Amino acid sequence: MAKSMLKTKQNLMILLIGFTVVLCLLIVRLFYIQVIDSQRLQKMAYDQQTRDRLITSKRGTIFSSDGKKLAVSASVETVSVIPSQVKDKEKVAVKLAEILELDVEKVRKQVNSKSSLVTIKKKVEKETTDKIREWILADDIDGIKMDETTKRFYPNNNLASHVLGFTGEDNQGLYGIEKYYEKTLTGLPGRVVAETDGKGNEIPYESEKYYSPQNGSDLVLSIDSSIQYFAEKYLEEAVINNKCEKGGIAIVTRPATGDILAMAVKNDFNPNDPFGPYTEEQAAVWDTMTSDQKVAAREKQWRNRAISDTYEPGSTFKLITAAVGLDTGLLTPTETFTCKGSYTVAGVTMKCWRYYRPHGAQNFIQAMENSCNPVFIEIGQRFGKEKMYKYIEGFGFKDKTGIELPGETAGIFHSIQSVGPVELATISFGQRFQVTALQMAQAVSAIANDGKLMKPRIVKEIKDINGNVLETIEPKSVRQVISKQTSETIRGIMKSVVSEGTGKNAYVKGFNVGGKSGTAEQGTGAATWYVASFVGIAPSDNPEICVLVSLFDPKGDSHQGGTVAAPVVGKIINDTVKYLQLPPQYDPNDPEAAGVTVPDLRGKTVIEARNMLQKLGLKVNIKGNENNAIIDQTPKPTIEVFKNSTVILYTEENIEKDMVEVPNIIGKSINDATNMLKAVGLNIQSVGLGSAKTQNIAPGTKVERGSVIEVTFVVEGVE
Repeated sequence: MAKSMLKTKQNLMILLIGFTVVLCLLIVRLFYIQVIDSQRLQKMAYDQQTRDRLITSKRGTIFSSDGKKLAVSASVETVSVIPSQVKDKEKVAVKLAEILELDVEKVRKQVNSKSSLVTIKKKVEKETTDKIREWILADDIDGIKMDETTKRFYPNNNLASHVLGFTGEDNQGLYGIEKYYEKTLTGLPGRVVAETDGKGNEIPYESEKYYSPQNGSDLVLSIDSSIQYFAEKYLEEAVINNKCEKGGIAIVTRPATGDILAMAVKNDFNPNDPFGPYTEEQAAVWDTMTSDQKVAAREKQWRNRAISDTYEPGSTFKLITAAVGLDTGLLTPTETFTCKGSYTVAGVTMKCWRYYRPHGAQNFIQAMENSCNPVFIEIGQRFGKEKMYKYIEGFGFKDKTGIELPGETAGIFHSIQSVGPVELATISFGQRFQVTALQMAQAVSAIANDGKLMKPRIVKEIKDINGNVLETIEPKSVRQVISKQTSETIRGIMKSVVSEGTGKNAYVKGFNVGGKSGTAEQGTGAATWYVASFVGIAPSDNPEICVLVSLFDPKGDSHQGGTVAAPVVGKIINDTVKYLQLPPQYDPNDPEAAGVTVPDLRGKTVIEARNMLQKLGLKVNIKGNENNAIIDQTPKPTIEVFKNSTVILYTEENIEKDMVEVPNIIGKSINDATNMLKAVGLNIQSVGLGSAKTQNIAPGTKVERGSVIEVTFVVEGVE
């Protein structure tokens, strides 16, 4: 009996212990569920009991510095289907595929999906979704949802495409400013939440909850849309006319602030449709290309070569060599050198570009005008590699500039330990190392800015949706590279390069332009090709802008920078200084620079107009009753003409205008061309020096007397 009682007590004890252990485990489990894992389980329950549809926030607008919208977000809608609520799935699939222009089989699979919510198509225009709404009401269709979202749109198509970049299917920034400032532009999405039962159907009488999205911030760029247009227009003309299959780059900066006023890369793309094809040739074979080939084609087209690609700068780098020599006191502008057609360093002979007719005795200013390689080799050997590399680093060539764009690279140089006399010689005239176009533009901008290097600025302000400034990105000085005196000296030499040397094709009537040409050989043997470059500043005495143009592999009449790139810089400067309304600096010793800008005379009396024109040195021809106010004029306001030109003023409607025939002035000098046009009552607007190469109105065309003929003059055979 005692044993039986003991056994019973032992069993009860084991049972109690077991029950206690189980209870403890349950308590631990309950604690884990209620405390540790509560958030995850709550989320799972919420997901089971609700249907959550994302509402995309409105992406911030990107403005140019002159207030133009470069990237905006337009309202569109996302079409979704709740499969469990669709009664006639076949009917819905066929109709949606028809309206949305989609593959019916793909839509059929989506409508028959087991998912609680399926997106059929994003970024659908409201005109299309309104058709779906009409059909839903007419046929009493359930299970289709349409939520407002946004679509990125670029009003100017290709303009500044490499700067702006583009967005993806979900409005995420994939390239350019859109990618770099993704967090600033994107904002926070909103939601539409509806309660559902276990089968995923919405619970009757329970309203949807709408959580508004938070819109992104706006950006104001340093890019000026007009200057960007000038750069792209003239760069594209040059790429086409000079058969540059590898494209080209044009950059316009404001030296004092580091602002990028324009950054053009050709060939470019349309960010509204960035995924190609981009050319007619690509379109013809696009469907036959592999996915890898398409990716390669896209990346090549999207690549911002102004910051991502490096190349040999050629003779434009002679400005840096000159800066080192002058700043260290080892060179004076009037110092005399002798060009014998070549220069031998450590047993290696390097030719001058004009080796066949050496420059002979010349001072340094003339050597810069002539872009004479032997002189710069001698200067480089004089100050040595240590000083050269100190200034290379000072001008920022070995570092990224820090521009707020993705994909920037730094320059590529020999290590200083591996630089011998021959390497130093080639560096001195701009070859056997590589820099980006932006690095070169910023370095020359530093020379123009009294020797102070500025960080390039591409975004000036960040604003909220109401236009309130949230942040201002101030100009940032990096360092003082050369002295103000050295800067002034080089600017004067650059001016003489344009007026007397290899940069004559960058001449702009009425303005002192400074510059330097460059022609760099790339590759070797049969694979050799050239980069033709020119960099200019204006006005050279107090530079407001710096313009760099590089053309890759020109295969036209010339591959020399002074011939093919300098005219492009001249055209960009000509349009930009007028757009910025910079006052001309007429040179009294240059009769070709004695230009006058025609004022706006419309609405004035004949007496007022005549007095204004006479003070400007212009002649007057009145058409109509002199007692009436002026209603029209030729040339139009802001056109620049020579002094003594005639301005025709019209005071009556429907007056028959004098028509004259445009003469053929191709091949004529600027004086002969001017006289020929004046003889028939026409005015001239000229770019460059030398012989007339192009005229904007074909010979034999009849135009109104007093019209302006645009003529490009070219000096043949320069470097």
